[in-house]
Amino acid sequence: MQPIWKHTENYTGGRGGTAVDRIVIHYIVGTLAAADATFANSSSGVSAHYGIGEGALHQYVSEMNTAWHAGDFPMNQRSIGIEHSADPDRAPSSSTYDISIDLCTQICRDYDLDPQTQIIPHHWVVATACPGTVDLQRIRDAVAARL
Repeated sequence: MQPIWKHTENYTGGRGGTAVDRIVIHYIVGTLAAADATFANSSSGVSAHYGIGEGALHQYVSEMNTAWHAGDFPMNQRSIGIEHSADPDRAPSSSTYDISIDLCTQICRDYDLDPQTQIIPHHWVVATACPGTVDLQRIRDAVAARL
């Protein structure tokens, strides 16, 4: 699935010479439209590379650039951030998982990542409930099976 580009000014050009070696999984605590609105607001100070939900894949920041997603700039430089439409009372839909698995598989191929160790939850980076209801192991296992 080709991503639909959505504008954000919330990123840093380049990666400061740092290679991508992680995918950080997030949940939106809302819908994809909520992520679109937050990332479009330049004063929010946050972004991600991708957002998934409601049958769509949106891209906000080029993989060549640093999105502001993990709450830790060195981790932002070395990772690709993926937001999932979900909230504390709603897990991602099957279509959200399917799109995420496709995307994570491609990213793991492109950067030679091990899905079991290099796809990580946001809460491994900073204290947060994120990625909440996202079943990270489901994504890891499906990506590993495809690789």
